[in-house]
Amino acid sequence: MVTLLELFGGLAILTGAFIAVVSVPLVVSMLVAMFTVHLRYGFSSVNTIGLTQSGPVFGPPGHEVNLLYIAGLLALVLAGEGTL
Repeated sequence: MVTLLELFGGLAILTGAFIAVVSVPLVVSMLVAMFTVHLRYGFSSVNTIGLTQSGPVFGPPGHEVNLLYIAGLLALVLAGEGTL
């Protein structure tokens, strides 16, 4: 269900249709992901866990990505659907 929500919700936002309706379940799914998966990794987008010959190895993302998506969705809802 979440996969379909993110697929069709993302397409709806991309086309500018039903932004307020689609944003609510997308925010809920981001909150669930943040509290069940990403919260234990903290607030760190660049968490280097090692270095190899091909470059740095980054750890899993924290909850900042979810907060960024939520802020973007709220900005879209508050700004409303524009002409573009």
